[in-house]
Amino acid sequence: MGKALAAGILFAAAAFPVGLSGQTACSAAMDLFHQKLWSGAASGFAECEDHDPGKTDALLYRGKSLVNLRQFDEAMVALQNYAKAHPQSDDAVYLLAFVSFREGKAKDSLSLFSQAAKLKPPTANDFTIIALDYVLLNDYSDAAHYLELSLQMNPDDIEARYHLGRVRYQQNQFDLAIAAFREVIKRDAGNVKAHDNLALSLEAENQIEPAISEYQRAIELDRASSFHSAQPYLNLGSLLAKSNRRDDALPLLVRASELAPGEFRSRYELAKAYFDSNRFALARQQAEAAIKINGNDSPSHYLLARIYQRMGNAELAQEQFRITSEIIRNKDAGPQSGMATGETSH
Repeated sequence: MGKALAAGILFAAAAFPVGLSGQTACSAAMDLFHQKLWSGAASGFAECEDHDPGKTDALLYRGKSLVNLRQFDEAMVALQNYAKAHPQSDDAVYLLAFVSFREGKAKDSLSLFSQAAKLKPPTANDFTIIALDYVLLNDYSDAAHYLELSLQMNPDDIEARYHLGRVRYQQNQFDLAIAAFREVIKRDAGNVKAHDNLALSLEAENQIEPAISEYQRAIELDRASSFHSAQPYLNLGSLLAKSNRRDDALPLLVRASELAPGEFRSRYELAKAYFDSNRFALARQQAEAAIKINGNDSPSHYLLARIYQRMGNAELAQEQFRITSEIIRNKDAGPQSGMATGETSH
């Protein structure tokens, strides 16, 4: 494995020969770009730019190569420099808007999209990214609006329709969420996330048995997949635990914690299920793990306090109750974030 990785790095480093003339360097870089050899292409376009600064599209294509490498900071620099020299390039401004989105800078991204729209009308994909910027800002009304625009232009975009379902769920418009996720499944029957989120929406509508069936379908699909998600195991396990089916819930919650050991909600739900099953040592272990991941979660501290109580350690319990009260007071005194609580968005 290590030798293969090292060989790949050497190949990437050697993919672009240095010391070429300007025109040859640009041509070689473009060949690498079309072969999707992004690292070599990025290096090549940098050399191409060095030969004729500001006079070619090298920085634009370097930016595109770096975006494909997920090197967004470097892509931003290349694209900003290109845009300064080519202020009428809609391609550069739209890419800058996308990079800002990927860096979590939603307001910057939306401002750039506004600039880009003056140069060229947005595409369906642009509207989707604009919508996701609004999701980052917890503005679900505008997010839904732009996703609807995206789907008007491209009704076959499964990802946009999935995100619309997520937005409708966050708006508590569960019927619309159910319709969106069912449409995704109609077009992509093996979509684990769509089945899982359909189940969440059905559960929110108190359609418990249909929700369980959808969670189970999501888990069946996940087990057959090469890439696994903790969410359907966590969501079904939590539902079964709430329904006093702890023997069925525990294996699912254990699996969720195995798949996402750094996800505090998996640890918290598992701790709660162990506590309700009077398995206090295991409950303590999981609650402490949840707090280690997210020390500002008051329910986890409160649960750990109750666990300490049941284990006969009044002093530790009192300390956890104190921390719980302090966290709640601080949240009540602080600014309201407007963020939705409940099931994790995924």
